[in-house]
Amino acid sequence: MNQLKICTVILLALLPAASADANYRSERWANPLTGKLIVVRGFDGAAYQANHYGRAHRGVDLLSEVGDPVFAPADGVVGYVGVINSIPIVVIAHPNNGATEKGLRTTYLPVETHLIVGDTVGRSKLIGVVGAQTHLAGRTVLHWGERLNREYKNPLRRLGAPVLLPRLS
Repeated sequence: MNQLKICTVILLALLPAASADANYRSERWANPLTGKLIVVRGFDGAAYQANHYGRAHRGVDLLSEVGDPVFAPADGVVGYVGVINSIPIVVIAHPNNGATEKGLRTTYLPVETHLIVGDTVGRSKLIGVVGAQTHLAGRTVLHWGERLNREYKNPLRRLGAPVLLPRLS
């Protein structure tokens, strides 16, 4: 019974919420990886909402392999390419999604890329490959984050693709 409650909570967290940004989801995003997504670590929305500056997982970790191609989920412009704490990062700004203020942007790490700041990327276009710098419990993962107008969001809510949740034991 306890596992059923946990599964229900996880599924509800992945469903699109009725909110002011609902119109930004009118176009479903493309998968940033090839094939079905397997979530190794999900978005920690409750911790983030409780304390915007405290510890929280502000994105999702997707099972991947070093060298896997990474694709832009929507049209955008490269806003940042660099290395932070030895981890290569790519940030894409998505200006045509109705966002205001700081706008909509997505982050990808570790991603090794040939792109530079200002390059335009199209939906489903290659932005780089998964690097070897991020591991979670012995697994290689792609960390994918989304920030809309100063608020971190769960990027999975924009996908039309199936998402596999981690096995509960």
